[in-house]
Amino acid sequence: MADVEAIFTAVLTIGVGLFVIDLVPLQEPMVCPGDYHNKSTCPEVFFAQSFHVAREKFTSAATKAGAEVKRAVIASRDGVEYTLDTAFLRGKNSKRLLVHISGSDGIGGFTGSAIQTKLLSEWNTSRGEGPSVLFVHALNPYGMANFRTTNENNVELHRNYLLKEEWNALTTSHTSNTSYDSVMSPLFLPKAPRVIDRYTFFYHFGKVFLKQGLREFRRSLEGGQWHNPEGLFYGGREEQRSLTALREVLTSYAASGVEKFVFLDVHTDSGSTGKETIIVSSVDDKTLAQNIFKASVQLRGNGGTYEMARGFIRPTDVLGNKTGSLVIEQAFATTNYIFMVRAAILENAASRHAEGTFVHETMKQWMRDAYFPQTIHYKTTVLTKGIDTFNHAMDYLST
Repeated sequence: MADVEAIFTAVLTIGVGLFVIDLVPLQEPMVCPGDYHNKSTCPEVFFAQSFHVAREKFTSAATKAGAEVKRAVIASRDGVEYTLDTAFLRGKNSKRLLVHISGSDGIGGFTGSAIQTKLLSEWNTSRGEGPSVLFVHALNPYGMANFRTTNENNVELHRNYLLKEEWNALTTSHTSNTSYDSVMSPLFLPKAPRVIDRYTFFYHFGKVFLKQGLREFRRSLEGGQWHNPEGLFYGGREEQRSLTALREVLTSYAASGVEKFVFLDVHTDSGSTGKETIIVSSVDDKTLAQNIFKASVQLRGNGGTYEMARGFIRPTDVLGNKTGSLVIEQAFATTNYIFMVRAAILENAASRHAEGTFVHETMKQWMRDAYFPQTIHYKTTVLTKGIDTFNHAMDYLST
């Protein structure tokens, strides 16, 4: 009898365990409490799980809002086109322009795309009394479609926006970030990842952490590198098609003589899930941003982990350095920095050694988990904060 009871207990335990494991991808906080088509209670109406669905939602909402919609093909792979789409709504105060960007960091574009879709879905005629608005959807469409932060050439767009003289300096020198190499060497996988690599990462990271500390680790990575085209945070050796297209779009819509603008680039970052940070690049911009927005404002550089980084998207070369204008990043935190780096390293290895396989698809899902949280709380939070910040920018340009 005891043996039967033991066997029954073991079978029940295994059964419950398998049941729990089977449900792990879908957790209760990820489920809408009511009707999935109710815009007021379920944020899933505005979010998408694939680039092409996100694009369809954006362009459909833009068309219904009466926007001028255009597209630019950024890349084409295996017969699939990856496009940057724009929606322009001319305001009565056409000398002022609000530019809203999603997808500069690829996979993070699902957050920005949902904000744009919700804004356009709820657009009303009173918006036309203010500045003109230009939405740029999926600046890095290939990265967004393939759950990567990098583009079709493994380039980080936020390390690629350089002026001509900066590119000349790069192409005539052997640019190397030695601290990057020392940090990445023990973490870089020479073959396709296995499940165990998800955990041995912490062992290798621990050794690097004890040697350099987290701050120096982040500085070494986020400073970017221009010498290893297969590595992370690669800035490329020439301007990427996405940024050339962005310059063309901005030149076109700023040609009417824009006197004041706000350039708002929405992307994801590390930290407490859903936390919003406005990032600026100068003390004067920080002061101005603190007067406009409710969110925490952070100065990029200034001794921080991005101090040595360059190539961030700051199109003042196109829009000009106009008084009262702002270039800001709206960063939404998704998870701990180490988890984000781990996901990127594993996906990078899968892309290099097992592209298109089940292993690669699994690594993409781990990237999604790190860069695109699926909880209803996260989605509701970023929609609320994203629209709030957009409205503050609109109000500022309307006065």
